[in-house]
Amino acid sequence: MWMTILMLCGNMYANSCLVVTSKDINDYYATKEECFEVAVGRANFAKATPQIAIAVPMCQEIILGEEI
Repeated sequence: MWMTILMLCGNMYANSCLVVTSKDINDYYATKEECFEVAVGRANFAKATPQIAIAVPMCQEIILGEEI
């Protein structure tokens, strides 16, 4: 299971950045490729907003039911 993550920055300085994800179980994806497709779409949408200078799409694998 894969979860989308976005790093959004208002300018080129790190202190303007936020990492955003969703806790909605419907926002998890079966494959890395599907996750990145959604994450890239969201990053492109964010970049169209004048307040967002940088939008970096990422995905994190969520492993359920296994001990660490």
